[in-house]
Amino acid sequence: MNFKKLLALLPSLFFLKEVSAHCPLCTGAVVAGAIGAKYLGLDITILGIFVGAFAISLGLWISRKIKNYFKYQSTLILTSSFFLTIAPSLAFIKDMTYISLLSKVFFVNKLLIGSIIGALVTLLAYKIHNHIKLKHGRVLFPYQGVILTILFLFLVSIPVYFIFK
Repeated sequence: MNFKKLLALLPSLFFLKEVSAHCPLCTGAVVAGAIGAKYLGLDITILGIFVGAFAISLGLWISRKIKNYFKYQSTLILTSSFFLTIAPSLAFIKDMTYISLLSKVFFVNKLLIGSIIGALVTLLAYKIHNHIKLKHGRVLFPYQGVILTILFLFLVSIPVYFIFK
């Protein structure tokens, strides 16, 4: 994004309302992680971890903003957010790896593998964050949800980096 586009977005910051959803800050942080991974030239699987986390964070954010009309609405929004974010990218990313499972070999897109890992880790961090809030009646430290999510994403990225190095 160039500087002129960034300046064009600046006035909109003054009209934003307070948000109490999960979590615009989380969503922005995982986008920053994805950009950082790409900038550092890391494997596409690492980028996928942060893209999957973005898709889930965005889905959680949207599902909490929309009134609940039917059972499993949040699940539908989460899965739709994930697939609508990841699927278009798979056509352009042809970086494949193989997985040997039950004496068969499957070729899988590395972005897809990373995205699934990132989505699962983000959901786990969100569940742990909610568990802590429920158990203690409050968050234990400021930005607890963001910190847990980013920490878990970085921790899972380390072994993935060495596996796909």
